[in-house]
Amino acid sequence: MRPHVNPHNVGRSLKIALLLLTLHATLIEAKTRTWKDAKVTDVSETIVSAASWGDTNIRHYTVETDDMVYVLDYAYNPAVKAPWPGQHSKNRAPDVTVNGKTKIAVEGRDAFVLDDTGREVKLPIAKKTKK
Repeated sequence: MRPHVNPHNVGRSLKIALLLLTLHATLIEAKTRTWKDAKVTDVSETIVSAASWGDTNIRHYTVETDDMVYVLDYAYNPAVKAPWPGQHSKNRAPDVTVNGKTKIAVEGRDAFVLDDTGREVKLPIAKKTKK
């Protein structure tokens, strides 16, 4: 005689197992960054015109730590709408305050900076200078 298995419980157990597996994989892949205190000392912008695709703006951020100065670039197209308000996307540059404090983590040719809302933004390093 076989025990009765409720298919509803099996489906729920499978969903829980899948959720735990996904959470575990996310935690394993999550990388802890080495953050340093920094200050945004300048923000400037260049507009590159491409008639068929619209303008592309490149915002240049100068970020200083105690031992380095980084120039970071962020390219975006203001004509493209973001999926939700406030999202960093290819239509809106991250908001940072000049002379404001932030944190920076450098990984290879990219830097991760915290914007004014505390969101992490990945920016390519255009130039770095030792103080």
